[in-house]
Amino acid sequence: MIRSMRSLGIDIGGTSAKVALVTENGVVTGRSVQYASPSATELIRAIAGTLPPGALQADAIGLCVPGRLDPSRSRIVQSLHVPGLEGVPLAEWISDLLGTSHPPFIVSDAYAAAHDFWVSNRPSGRLLAISMGTGVGASVLDDGTPLLVSADTPGHFGQIDVSMTGEPRTLESYVGANRLRAEFGDDLPLAIASMGRQSHAVQGLARGLRIAHAIYRPDTIALLGFVGMQFAGRAHDLDAMTREGLTPVAKPDWKLAFGTTPFHAAMGAARLAALNSETRANGAKTGN
Repeated sequence: MIRSMRSLGIDIGGTSAKVALVTENGVVTGRSVQYASPSATELIRAIAGTLPPGALQADAIGLCVPGRLDPSRSRIVQSLHVPGLEGVPLAEWISDLLGTSHPPFIVSDAYAAAHDFWVSNRPSGRLLAISMGTGVGASVLDDGTPLLVSADTPGHFGQIDVSMTGEPRTLESYVGANRLRAEFGDDLPLAIASMGRQSHAVQGLARGLRIAHAIYRPDTIALLGFVGMQFAGRAHDLDAMTREGLTPVAKPDWKLAFGTTPFHAAMGAARLAALNSETRANGAKTGN
């Protein structure tokens, strides 16, 4: 990162937004009030109320958006959890929010969270980072470099079929926050801490991890996001259940890890925005 650069990351989730201001002196974070299907204007008010001091003077802005982008990556064409942002011109929206002309560097929350986890922990080899919150997404990094399969992602991991009954069920439908709250109530940390091996959520997640080994052959799997971090208390069961019937092509010394902060995505977005700004500045100097 450029010395003295002030970089702001904004992670718009399904129920709240998180922000992180990254400078040479450290990181300051904040979280908005909770919301449900906010309009773009309501979302601006929610984020503005949690910006840390100095955020409006940011030199680079990273933005994690909740939905599918159009080909120009300037608007969201579909957002299941924050439909109020569909069709909104994101650069102008950020300008209204921060009063800046700096265009946002738009990145998926899964990639941003994976990048921050990689920067913080430097796992060797291939990292599969699974972000678990309102939705479930994933990013694969090979020594920090993203693996892309389609649409700038390694695929929609949350939609893999991990059914345990005759009814098709996706990983997200077992361990997405909305599904867990509908089944167990609002105290997800307590609910997940109380889950045994027979819980469909634990079984579905273990199946998903086995599938991940067959597809990506990771050296490290990291469960990130608010929901993912809660499964740290189930680490022993998850590790053992994943290894049961595991594909022989899986790396035998793979490791299961967990996020350490709910702000991985916001911090990763800020760091990636700074890197993008530095790359653009260096390119301008060399004429490339």
